[in-house]
Amino acid sequence: MPDHSEASNRNRLLIVQPYIPSYRVPFFSTVRKLLAAEGIQVAVAGSQASGSDAARKDDLTVSSADFILPQKKWSMGSQSILLRSLGQTMSSFQPGLVVVEQAIKNLEALPLLLRPGTRRSPSVAMWGQGRSYSTRQNAVAGHLKQVLTRRADWFFSYTNRGADYVVAHGFPSDRVTVLCNTTDTAALQASIDAVSAEELDSFRAAYDLAQGYTGLFLGGLDERKGVNFLLKSVREIYDEVPKFRLLVGGSGEMENVVQREAASGGPVRYLGRVEGRDKALAFAAADFLMIPEWVGLVAVDSLAAGKPLVSTHHDSHSPEFEYLVEGETLALSEHEPSGYARAIVKLMRDPERLNHMSYRGRLSTKDLSIEKMADNFVTGVLAWQSSLRLREF
Repeated sequence: MPDHSEASNRNRLLIVQPYIPSYRVPFFSTVRKLLAAEGIQVAVAGSQASGSDAARKDDLTVSSADFILPQKKWSMGSQSILLRSLGQTMSSFQPGLVVVEQAIKNLEALPLLLRPGTRRSPSVAMWGQGRSYSTRQNAVAGHLKQVLTRRADWFFSYTNRGADYVVAHGFPSDRVTVLCNTTDTAALQASIDAVSAEELDSFRAAYDLAQGYTGLFLGGLDERKGVNFLLKSVREIYDEVPKFRLLVGGSGEMENVVQREAASGGPVRYLGRVEGRDKALAFAAADFLMIPEWVGLVAVDSLAAGKPLVSTHHDSHSPEFEYLVEGETLALSEHEPSGYARAIVKLMRDPERLNHMSYRGRLSTKDLSIEKMADNFVTGVLAWQSSLRLREF
């Protein structure tokens, strides 16, 4: 006979995050409501961001998490290890379902994944990219990642290719859900559409922007995003096209470098970290995005805003890069500053192509929404829960 006290725990789901970035908050809010309607209580746990993540000023853990996880930091040479403690949260919430990120650096997940499976143990799912995209990983680490992934009872993949990868490495295909990882595209589009012509004219005048000649960089300002590469390319573009300007929105460890560039009298206009109305204004004024490395969820913003993204052939791009189509919503160059500069100049000198790419972007977001992603997650959770019931009888 099933243990009904344990079965009731399967109606409590804990989602564990290293920290909660602002773009995840609408997703968690939607998931809570949808799963509550199914009789499942959701709690989100995370620690506060540290290091380069903290420098991005994108941490809403304190205001959004149900449980704040204590963490300790150890330094090993140039490397730092963070260990978050789940013990108190597990004792307090007593979840029967736990979702952890698919990353071997998240050491707090190891006891959950490696303990013997019993009815009294929480069932663990992973979510993530499927394979390592942006971080170079040696063969041993890659193998360990897949070994740990196979210990999970369910896998929520950000994209189709990630799902294909874990299945090819031994994860059962009938226990995989594709989320279509995204940001809140509807909210961004509504904010951009609400920008008035007068507001846009005033913004362009304040930053000396010419329509058709304005790029936008949006994201963390650190070496992972190729900031030095970007600024070197910008100088070459400006020499060729004096009307060109680059808006930079974001925070990070290299924001002082960007501030110095902006103060030098060249084409860079530093906006600081942008959200809400400020982000909408930046997108409305921009004609294209310039993200030379590590294209992730900014690809979704690019499509939602109808602004083509210009990047390079680089091995740092995240799975969301798959949403972009070269020649339609994406322009690519070799990973070399002069080549990247030439690609930007070529796009600015072809307004018909630029308009076509902008139009194609907004047409590409029908399956990219917080609501769709949350629906996919809920469908996966219910299938996961059902599979456990079958195994426990």
